[in-house]
Amino acid sequence: CHKRHRADKLEESYAEKHNDQLPPNGLKDIVCPDCGTRGNWTEPRDFNMMLRTHLGPVEDENSLHYLRPETAQGIFVDFKNVMTSSRSKPPFGIANTGKSFRNEITPGNFIFRTREFEQMEMEFFVEPGTDEDWHQYWINARTQWYIDLGVNPENLRHYEHPKEKLAHYSKRTVDIEYRFGFQGSDWGELEGVANRTDFDLGAHAKHSGEDL
Repeated sequence: CHKRHRADKLEESYAEKHNDQLPPNGLKDIVCPDCGTRGNWTEPRDFNMMLRTHLGPVEDENSLHYLRPETAQGIFVDFKNVMTSSRSKPPFGIANTGKSFRNEITPGNFIFRTREFEQMEMEFFVEPGTDEDWHQYWINARTQWYIDLGVNPENLRHYEHPKEKLAHYSKRTVDIEYRFGFQGSDWGELEGVANRTDFDLGAHAKHSGEDL
């Protein structure tokens, strides 16, 4: 039917219906949620989820820019200024909100997955060696926040990202999901809680020469 789907999302949807077991034969065992055909998939291909554009009158390699896929990097850039001006020491958090852009493969489910969206993010900075305890604290605190709002706990769950599928910056990531009842998969992500270690501050310190 020539519909595009993310392979990892197809596998996650399959696992939901088969006691968290991945398909033994990979995509060959998976039915297309659009046309119902089993295993008739083309070879997976790389897909860049960052949106590209050109700035200036000439479209060449020098004018190529990418729209931000998340707002978090602004927090890391401002980290030292916030720490100095507020006279804070870890543990403390910085939150912001703003526009983000992603080249989604399958936008849909009303406004659940769009290519332009408003994103709220918080980064919480902690002392070295306490990251795992603080990470679990925020998983629990964020889940309780939804329950306190009146969300039925039976419609909430945690999705632990497998180690082999973690983002390059993450030590551990847990999604808080809600039972939306979407076609193909009942569950959808409300938010992700990731232990990013010192990856981001380390990268900014390395390339800027600043002691962070």
